[in-house]
Amino acid sequence: MDGDSMLWSEVRELFPNKFILMEDIKSYVVDGKVHVEEVAVIRPLADGTEATRELRECKDNKFICHTSKPQIVMPIRSKPNLRGFHQ
Repeated sequence: MDGDSMLWSEVRELFPNKFILMEDIKSYVVDGKVHVEEVAVIRPLADGTEATRELRECKDNKFICHTSKPQIVMPIRSKPNLRGFHQ
């Protein structure tokens, strides 16, 4: 894929019933949830096993979603505070 910006509806049409690795291009936040409107497709993934493996590597605005979802809406998760021994 060349990474051009696409609407989620276009991605769903091009890649039915697939996990997709992509980057958030245009989104907004409402009530602590990110609503993604436009994405850049990095590549479709073979199956759930590959999606799980790739998910561990996702950073910045990259994420994975299955095209069975009518919308991309994700809760915002804050990083937990680190506690314990500090030097």
